[in-house]
Amino acid sequence: MNYYDETLDRIKGLFAEKQYEEAKRLILNELELPYVPKDFEEELYVLLRKIKEATFHNESLNDEDIAEYLKMDEMHQMIAVEELDKRNLRNELEICQKYLSGDGFLDAKLLLIDSLISQQIDHVFVLKKNEELIEFDPAKLKPVCEAQGFKACLKALEETFMKEPSMLVLAKQLLYKEALYALPLNIEEKDASYLAEKIEKYIRKAFE
Repeated sequence: MNYYDETLDRIKGLFAEKQYEEAKRLILNELELPYVPKDFEEELYVLLRKIKEATFHNESLNDEDIAEYLKMDEMHQMIAVEELDKRNLRNELEICQKYLSGDGFLDAKLLLIDSLISQQIDHVFVLKKNEELIEFDPAKLKPVCEAQGFKACLKALEETFMKEPSMLVLAKQLLYKEALYALPLNIEEKDASYLAEKIEKYIRKAFE
């Protein structure tokens, strides 16, 4: 059984146990990745629709809803961040700053930063990350997949797993996660070789 079959089985198991929020969290994590096989993506959307039907949850949020969701559990924070991603974040500076500098779920914060970078918001924010306060300006950063360090690491991984496509897919997903967790910094080119070796070692061990 490969990674994708195992992931689908896990989500289906959670759905059967009515653990809808955890199942949805796993689905959203997978869909956030830039490299998702078409068949796997279709299965995820089918499961997501089933969860929505089972919970009858309306995710069209207004400003008050978003503010409340950002104070709730991890799943609600992820939903609120997804809603913010659809908006012009130049009009949402106050709520973004308040959330990023607070004690929210780090994964959701990093996805919000990725959205701010994509929209090239020229504003100095403060991020609370692992008890550290970090200032950053999204307009001065590159989207994670466009940073030189990311590109150099991706090239190395493509060369390493040229004849092992299933490993390459997983390597790309791991690289994206590493790049996301590096925010609000971009992966530097000097770190690309080390990171590629780290990802290769992890994958080789996982496939033993």
